[in-house]
Parts: sequence; structure tokens; C-alpha cells
Amino acid sequence: MNEMEGLVRIANSSIIAAIDPNGAELVELSIIDGENVLWEKDGVFWNRIAPNLFPIVGRLNNDTYTIDGKQFSMSQHGFARDRKFSVESRSEEAVTLFLSSDQETLKIYPFSFEFRVIYTLQDSGIHVQYSVKNTGGGEMPYSVGGHPGFGLSDEFSNYELRFPAPLRIERHLLEGSYFSGKTETMKIEGKLPLSYELFQRDAIVFIKPPFNTLTLAHKVKGPVLTVSSDQWDALGIWTKRDAPFLCIEPWWGFADRLDTSGDLFVKAGIHILETNKQEITGFSITIA
Repeated sequence: MNEMEGLVRIANSSIIAAIDPNGAELVELSIIDGENVLWEKDGVFWNRIAPNLFPIVGRLNNDTYTIDGKQFSMSQHGFARDRKFSVESRSEEAVTLFLSSDQETLKIYPFSFEFRVIYTLQDSGIHVQYSVKNTGGGEMPYSVGGHPGFGLSDEFSNYELRFPAPLRIERHLLEGSYFSGKTETMKIEGKLPLSYELFQRDAIVFIKPPFNTLTLAHKVKGPVLTVSSDQWDALGIWTKRDAPFLCIEPWWGFADRLDTSGDLFVKAGIHILETNKQEITGFSITIA
């Protein structure tokens, strides 16, 4: 393992990965001697790669929320993706990055916490764990999630998403950055051909999806990678018009509805963590 340009690199006999302590962001993932499956950020389409979302997922209505009647402001997806993490522990095949509350975070999120992002290489991919601990004196509301973007080397329409089985599922519709309260039934016969038209109303969002794996595949060449979790609360799928990438986003929380009260403790999808308690969630990316 070595470090270049501030990145932490881990490797096993088949997989290499690089993590940027800024945001604890995974910025490279590949089979040894293979191509990086992640998006390489740019200033045209999207200047991130795989941000970690905490302590909210999605956007708050008017970027504000209340705690005990007091109003706070927080930008979309929370602040963790823009904070520098410390490397708490590391080995050749795993690394734990650590972020805790401080005077700056308390101004916008009045809770004491410890947040860890743990990367562990597997035989053909990587497992990402989120550990959230409430170190304060009362209950703590939070959400957490991943936002990995995957680069596409061919035309967008030459790819599809493959589901474990045919299904009828409700897509929760967005109006701007918020849920409208409306849904649309999608009938998927095991495969969903990709087109930019699917994303005219922003991300495809499934809440409590009845599956635990989703595979990105080239229609001719076959599977590229699979994102999986046995415990996600929601799943977002997103791209931008004409962008050569697709994000598959495991979430434990989601954006506000337009009719939200603003109280973070009763926000839809929020997790409530008791004092001195810890929750661990996670997902895997497996390269085909």
C-alpha cells in the first residue's frame, strides 16, 4: 500500500482502490490491470465521484430544518462529503476514516457524533460500511448513504439495469429536489434499458425496494458491476442529460417531501439514534 497525492490506497490479490480523505470518498476501484469502474469527475457534468452522505440524504425543503422549534440550515446531502476525515486505522486491504462533531458542525447540526466510513476489499470488489455513533446526551436524528458514480465507456443507451427478478415497483417522483408525494408504477421484466428520458424528472427513487442487488450491464458485453445491500432503506439511480456516468445510490434516508413540517425528528426516512448507541449499515460494489 502506498499513498500518492494524499490518497489512501488499498489492494488485495485482485482489487485495488483509492480513497480521498476529503469526504472519505472512494475515487478509484478496479480489478488489477483493469479499468477503473468509477466516474472520473469533471467540471462539465459532475465534480464528484462517490460522495458519502451524512447527516442527511437528499435535500431539505428550503435547505432548512428545525430542532425544538429552532431553525437550522444545511445543504443537500449534508456536510460530511466536504469535510476532511482522519485515517483511524488501516491495513493492506482495509481502511477506516473518521469524522467527529466539532464547533463548526454543531452550528448546523446540533448533535455530537462519531462517523466512520470503513472500506474493506473483497475478492471481486469492495464493501463500504457506515458507522454512526451518538456521543451526545439525547436522541440524534440522522440519515446516511452512498452516491457512487460509475463511468460508462459506451453510449448510454447500450446499457441496462438488471434486477434479480421481474417486478412491479413504485417510483417516488421528485418535483425539483423534493418528493411530490406522487408515485409512478414501473413494470420491470428483469431488465431496465437505460435512456436519458428516464431521468427527465431527476433521479429514479425506490423506497423499501424488494430486492438487494442491482447490476449495471452492457447489453452486448454483459455485466459491468453489481451494487448490493441486505439492508438499504431506499435506492436512488441518477445521471445527467448526456453524461457518461450512472450513479447507483444506497440510502438510509431520503429527501424531504414538499409538505414536510421541517422537524428533523419526524422527517420521513430519518433514523433516531439513542445516546451512546451506534448503528452500522453498508453496501458492496462487485466488479463483474
